[in-house]
Amino acid sequence: MAIGQPHQSTTDAETKDTILEVRDARVQFGMSRGQAWVLNDVDLDIYREEILAVVGESGSGKSMFASALLDAVEDPGVLSGNVTYYPEDTGTVSSDEIETFDASGSDSVDVLDLTQSELKRLRWEEISMVFQGAMNSFNPTMKILHHFHETIRAHNAVMEDRMDHVRDLFDSLHLDFDRVMKSYPHELSGGMKQRALIALALVLEPDVLVMDEPTAALDLLMQRSIISMLRNLRDEFGLTIVFITHDLSLVAGLADRIGVMYAFEFIEVGDPTSLLNDAAHPYTRALLRSLPSLTSDLDEMKPIAGSRPDPVNIPTGCSYHPRCPISDDRCEIEDPELVDVDDENEHKAACFYTDQARTELEYTLHDESMEDM
Repeated sequence: MAIGQPHQSTTDAETKDTILEVRDARVQFGMSRGQAWVLNDVDLDIYREEILAVVGESGSGKSMFASALLDAVEDPGVLSGNVTYYPEDTGTVSSDEIETFDASGSDSVDVLDLTQSELKRLRWEEISMVFQGAMNSFNPTMKILHHFHETIRAHNAVMEDRMDHVRDLFDSLHLDFDRVMKSYPHELSGGMKQRALIALALVLEPDVLVMDEPTAALDLLMQRSIISMLRNLRDEFGLTIVFITHDLSLVAGLADRIGVMYAFEFIEVGDPTSLLNDAAHPYTRALLRSLPSLTSDLDEMKPIAGSRPDPVNIPTGCSYHPRCPISDDRCEIEDPELVDVDDENEHKAACFYTDQARTELEYTLHDESMEDM
């Protein structure tokens, strides 16, 4: 189920440059009742300086995909396949400033083949991650300043240079540097802690920022504010952002592409305008039809019938067929590949009956941020 193009240079303005390439990625956990597959043969290209939103129901594999990008799957999980990182020829942090990641002169890095010390450098200096729950991410006995100092020292970076960069980050994130740095975590609001955590993740100027449900515990106003800041951070610092969320409407105006996951794999990928206004997969259309809205009638909201698949017993054929209203015998036997449904917008869906889905499975966008797509 390949998405995107092979790694290419940026000499052609029309050519997209792949920064992360995922192929045949699988994560399994051994359980008393069998092997649980929580990431299932995922193929995906992530482009340099794009914002990719990964959405889906709880338990669809979004967080596991995020962890796989950094080879950070917790034991006893087993990650297999290939994750290839393509660093830029010249980084924003000099080799004199930090113990730079050693790509051994290659233009690509096999993430799953790195030693623990190499992974440590990769995870902060090249690809950084903001996990769920900013409330629990800081040591409550340490002031925020000490968290930054500890991280900078751990990577042998030049303190003055890095703290100058942090001041720039704080300005972009609308944080008062002096107030936040001298505070303990409990003295900050949830939104301030989340923004400070984003700055900490960017202290060594990585190329990629992976964010796993970073705004889930925040109120709607702060969620929208952080979304706007992320867009500015991408533009100012040339970041690639992978944003994991269950909320389609939240990322409608943020993402350059949206990837929809179901049953531990991507079932639809495309730019927001094409995917939200003309979704091709029955699951995506059902997901959009089930979104709550203050302006829509209750009878317009249709919950998705059935339940998500058991990771120990994923259905054969199309994993969505037990819940799909247009599935047939073919869907129960054959596993559909991601195929183009809109070449111009790189819109792909893993379904045999995309035309039928678009005709028979109606939905209406009620969220203003999605209607404007």
